Amino acid sequence: MEFCKNGHSRNKVAMVFHKAIANHQPYDVKIIIVTFNGDERWVRITGRPIICNGKAVKIFGTIKDIHDQEMAETKIKENQQLLTTLVDSLPLNVYVKDLESKKVLVNKGECNYLNKSEDQIIGKNDFDLYDEEMAKVSRKEDLQVMKHLTPIIGKETFITLNGKTTHFLTSKVPYFDLDGKVSGLIGMSLDISAMKNKQRELCNLIKITSRQNQKLISFAHIVSHNLRSHSANFSMLLGFLNSEKDQNERERIIKMLRQASDNLLETLENLNQVVDINTKESEIKKPLNLKNNIVRVLQDLSAVLEKNDAQIVNNVADTVVVNCAPAYLDSIILNLISNAVKYKSPDRLPLITINAEKSNEGVLLSISDNGLGIDLDRYGDKIFGMYKTFHNRKDAKGFGLYLIKNQIEAMGGSITVQSEVDKGTTFNVYFNEES
Repeated sequence: MEFCKNGHSRNKVAMVFHKAIANHQPYDVKIIIVTFNGDERWVRITGRPIICNGKAVKIFGTIKDIHDQEMAETKIKENQQLLTTLVDSLPLNVYVKDLESKKVLVNKGECNYLNKSEDQIIGKNDFDLYDEEMAKVSRKEDLQVMKHLTPIIGKETFITLNGKTTHFLTSKVPYFDLDGKVSGLIGMSLDISAMKNKQRELCNLIKITSRQNQKLISFAHIVSHNLRSHSANFSMLLGFLNSEKDQNERERIIKMLRQASDNLLETLENLNQVVDINTKESEIKKPLNLKNNIVRVLQDLSAVLEKNDAQIVNNVADTVVVNCAPAYLDSIILNLISNAVKYKSPDRLPLITINAEKSNEGVLLSISDNGLGIDLDRYGDKIFGMYKTFHNRKDAKGFGLYLIKNQIEAMGGSITVQSEVDKGTTFNVYFNEES
């Protein structure tokens, strides 16, 4: 007993020795002894009592030196624990599959993603864990890796689980046994959903920045051109006035100056509206009933519609709601319906059809007419330009479509056009419900 290490080992030997004598129980335990030289070594001791007349009179046993074996096993356990800790700490989903694509090892990342315990995952394949289509794709990849020894490195994949889609950067490499034969594969998946979202946000930001930059350049050209034209007009009229002696002619020039002044004020007002739209875009949106707003605008246009015998077909449901600035919504509806009447065909009465469709992304408002139409091959890239007109009408200013496009884009939406000459035009307005 004195050779047993004091503490756990000595207490354990005392306990099993006592049970062998009192209860006639054999024993087989591992303990640490201290040698004559003071070295500690693991040993395995076995023993069984020799019974005489119902009493234990002797104990027969063995002591086997297992120190090297025990230290090797301890080292293996330590390495396994280190490896498990390392794999569980990785920001990856790590798994090992056998030749049938059944999972034989998973880390905490994989368990957390599947929201299952290790025991619920081990022995299961992808058909047990995901939908059939995704499982088929995964199995095909597994066979490619294991049969052809072709690793898959950094492949962008996605998995939909419980209605949520997660994007991964996935790698799969063949796993070999001690004999060098393929026994499965090791898989690692990095969740890049946040990165994909940031990438989409960055792309959207680049698009918005590019669009805003283009609008700024266009706006600067418009300002420069229009103000220069007005300035040149004023300069010439003032020159004429200064040199003119005839009173009647001077009054005519003064009248022209007043008209030029009014035109300049109108231009400045138009430019101010555009600036105002692009600097007040996020604080004015609120939920609006689309049909109610359409009905109100139609009432405001009732005289114009009646004068032109225009027929309105309003298919918008009572329940459709858009997140929009009230003034912008009225402006959008008013301009599109007014244009449909203004550019009616001389060969038929105007028919204007209004539809709305709601989806997860937002609301699509469509306003169609049977009017003159627009030659998109010729004017497609100019339709929403400032002061761009496409029909020979004296009252056409080419500002309405430019204005509503800025209003729509300021609210995160978009507008497109479909048109055919002498058949009609459809404007599609997409209201973004998120921003």
